[in-house]
Amino acid sequence: MPKKGELSKTARASLANREAVNHQTRHICASCNEPIWLMDLYPVKVMGKGMSYYHKDHYKVQ
Repeated sequence: MPKKGELSKTARASLANREAVNHQTRHICASCNEPIWLMDLYPVKVMGKGMSYYHKDHYKVQ
């Protein structure tokens, strides 16, 4: 049990995991043909085709 004013073990661990990890993925955007960073990745499942990957800003439902 944590002492008064201290965070619990679980709370400390969750705060440590808040670090934003952003790296370039191996996926290429289907609309602009550029590599996608992890924070911008938007996977879309296409029936009969499988997965397509877009930048979040580039994907539009038609």
